[in-house]
Amino acid sequence: MTHIYDGDAAKRLVRLIIEQYIPTFVRLREEIHLRYKNCLDEM
Repeated sequence: MTHIYDGDAAKRLVRLIIEQYIPTFVRLREEIHLRYKNCLDEM
């Protein structure tokens, strides 16, 4: 069995996660907090 590692592909994936996915989840968390603040505070 052979394993081929593409370091450039790994770097692109990490960059994509940092630049697009994380900010999207941060915005989602903020929007959920704004929309459901009263419910979340009671939990």
